[in-house]
Amino acid sequence: MSETKNYCETAPLGHRKRWGQFFTPPQVANFMIEWVLGSGLPELYDPAYGLGAFHPRREGIRFSATEIDPLILAHTDLGDAKSDCSIRREDYLAAWGRTHGNIVCNPPYIRFQRFEGRSEVFAAFNSKLRIRLSGYTNTASAFLIKSLSELDRGGRLSYIMPLEFLNTGYGAIIKERLITNQHLVSLINLKCEKDIFPDATTSVGIILYDSSKHHSHVNFHSVKSINDLNRLSSLDPTSVVSVGDLDPKQKWLPYFQTSKVSVDVSRAMPLEYYGRFSRGIATGANEFFVLTPSKAKLLGLRESECLPCVTRSSQIRQAVFTNNDIQELLQDDAPLLLFSANGSASDAACRYIKQGEAQGYHERFLTKNRTPWYKTEQRPSAPLLLGVFSRGGYKMVLNRSNALNLTCYHGFQPNLFCLEYLEPLFLYFLSTAGREIASLAMRKYGGSLDKFEPNDLNSSLVPSPGFFDMLNGELVKTAVAEVENTGILPGEIERIFQKMKKPNKAVHPTLTSAAGVRGCPRTSSLDSHGGKRS
Repeated sequence: MSETKNYCETAPLGHRKRWGQFFTPPQVANFMIEWVLGSGLPELYDPAYGLGAFHPRREGIRFSATEIDPLILAHTDLGDAKSDCSIRREDYLAAWGRTHGNIVCNPPYIRFQRFEGRSEVFAAFNSKLRIRLSGYTNTASAFLIKSLSELDRGGRLSYIMPLEFLNTGYGAIIKERLITNQHLVSLINLKCEKDIFPDATTSVGIILYDSSKHHSHVNFHSVKSINDLNRLSSLDPTSVVSVGDLDPKQKWLPYFQTSKVSVDVSRAMPLEYYGRFSRGIATGANEFFVLTPSKAKLLGLRESECLPCVTRSSQIRQAVFTNNDIQELLQDDAPLLLFSANGSASDAACRYIKQGEAQGYHERFLTKNRTPWYKTEQRPSAPLLLGVFSRGGYKMVLNRSNALNLTCYHGFQPNLFCLEYLEPLFLYFLSTAGREIASLAMRKYGGSLDKFEPNDLNSSLVPSPGFFDMLNGELVKTAVAEVENTGILPGEIERIFQKMKKPNKAVHPTLTSAAGVRGCPRTSSLDSHGGKRS
């Protein structure tokens, strides 16, 4: 039995989740070790030892590591260690003052909501590095920033970690640190993330950073199998981007896309010109707040205390959603009612609230921070809904009902200027060109799962009013009716929105987003900019 399998059968799943433990396969670990040791420095440091995947166990290499979890250290076997070895139990994010020749790591991945001691860690980063971390920063990103500050000149660093930071606001400071001194060599997107981390729910990649040389360009690789890592130096990168063209405030995940979209910015503007998407209503306890009609009747609640609300993505199966669709779902006793006792609660509502308190719903993370705990967010129904998660294409809905929506959808609230462009916006997001351009704002997760965040959508590019004016009112009306009846967007509409794109250039592909980010000609070598091959 392998050490990893033995540990996973011994350590409870809850324990492994608490410490953010995902274990690196030997083939991936060996690739990272060999690349890092290509610096020529005979030393290696691992800030999160785990089960020792990055322990080279060979003569002539000084190996050191830290690990905070005593349970995992109990599974450590150093009996066959051939290298100088030092492993200490400590919290890496609380230990300062040391530097290291080479660093290799698979950091613990814990989202900011469960990041224990976050305030103390953020205060230390501010004090030691003069960095103010975003409140959304996860442990893996904090590990990376700290390691970059501790790498000796002439050393190399390799991290395997989630790549979501490449497309997020909190990731701007990380990207800035990676390119400030032009030491970033490559970013490798592991499309085979399920073969590496079967439980992964986010995109996974490897960062290669060489402090011994300056690199004018960064290679962006997309790897479809673990075996491709061993021949990475002979594969063409998906993109090679000049450091000067890499803006830390913009999204970098599109550089991994094999087909790039070029937008005619003279015909485009950010979506926020027309209005804004916001997340759906977060109840904090759907088991309590989401009701079926039969349960609401059994409880004796008033009709005004049970608001129609889309609570699951699957409840909308068509592109145009109406009150008739709501009624059909209610007749099927679907969980489509939101308990909302925001005014003077009826006796029945008060009894139900007491039931909820007896079951502890008032002590949930969100509910305990609301006064009163059972008060739900107040907002109007959104005329456009966009599915938060998707595989193979997002769901865009023209909402003609009075239903609210939970967090399965983002809701778009138009400003006064947008009222005449609401249906054209709907058609644009349905179109092939609109989907391709909107995909630049997606965040990529494991298992080909895509996610939109409201701020990403609001800054994404859409047609300008002048472009929309090419769609006359009768054409829009006919197109919406055809979508409602058949689910198919008319070809004429598709052809019009294709004019939002520039033709792709054969030799110098260009990727344009809201800030006009540019790609560069591809090269064929992993170390084509002066880095030493391992």
